[in-house]
Amino acid sequence: MKIDHVHFYTRNAARTKDWFIGKVGFQAIGNCISQHTQTELIALNSAYFVISSPLNSASPVAQYLNHHPEGVADVAFRVKNLAATIERSRRLGVKTVQNIQLWRSSLGKFKFAQITGWQDLQHTLIEETGQPDCCIPIALKPYKIRHTSKSSQSNLTQIDHIVLNVAQGKLDPAVKLYQELFNFEVQQSFKIQTSSSGLTSQALIDDEGEVQFNINQPTTANSQIQEFIDVNRGSGIQHLALRSQNLIADVAQLQQKLKFLTVPQTYYDSLKPLLFLNVAERTAIIQQQILVDSDRTNPQSLLMQIFTQPIFEQPTFFLELIERRHSAQGFGQGNFQALFEAVERQSKHLPPIHNHDRTTMQ
Repeated sequence: MKIDHVHFYTRNAARTKDWFIGKVGFQAIGNCISQHTQTELIALNSAYFVISSPLNSASPVAQYLNHHPEGVADVAFRVKNLAATIERSRRLGVKTVQNIQLWRSSLGKFKFAQITGWQDLQHTLIEETGQPDCCIPIALKPYKIRHTSKSSQSNLTQIDHIVLNVAQGKLDPAVKLYQELFNFEVQQSFKIQTSSSGLTSQALIDDEGEVQFNINQPTTANSQIQEFIDVNRGSGIQHLALRSQNLIADVAQLQQKLKFLTVPQTYYDSLKPLLFLNVAERTAIIQQQILVDSDRTNPQSLLMQIFTQPIFEQPTFFLELIERRHSAQGFGQGNFQALFEAVERQSKHLPPIHNHDRTTMQ
């Protein structure tokens, strides 16, 4: 199993495309303009984003945006046996949005179907084939000249994991759904608490270790997870992580373009994982405010993470950049705690990123 692509529903697909190109370094691959919807495909190495916006009220994107702010509406997975997955989804009472179809394009052919996930989140399911990294069941027209960022080559390679926020009391049924639907297993469990709020979380992984899908729920009414659910008007994708092969270099390149969440300098006091880095890397990590943690069973493993402020008009969805060194697996408790506290501070004291850059993401 693997993540094939994620599908964003936004109010202006072309503008969102240009934002990801200019700010993060994506490349424009192709687009499709139908009678009611404009769709753009962009890529950054093996990370593929589909972005759609409505041209009129008949668009399914318009219907989605009537109920939710801009964000991820569909997470597409490659599966080994599509028919078996669809049959399993029907036994679980999952709604089928699109029955199994054979899609043909200039790149080849593949089978796909679409089902609902948790609440309004949708999943496009694509049967594993020898197709390219991304299989989009939309008649995209390739760009003759691919629009690219003028920045230097990125070390961001793929989607590392995706995080879903659900309402309080819904973590267990949401985890059960994805376990039964995709045979996900619980990799880690977290209980995060600050002086005023908290969350619980389960990190899920598929049986091949390729797909990491995390689910959070709030434990208090003032939790930033609850704030997300209130603004999003329901459960939804809070963030996705792009994996980096050199996070320090990527942050140095992107920090003039993206607004990242900040952490207090006290976070770095007596931070043991820093001991495994050279002086130059330790200095850069502290200056760039990158979070660092390690696997308790493998102290030399390093999990390095940094998070943007919300990227759309409403303060919901954000991006994460992550580097895993020395076979670092899962997610560090210390980093999770620091992220929760950073998002909490941002939601209470800082304006969303669109206030810094209103011309690009509305």
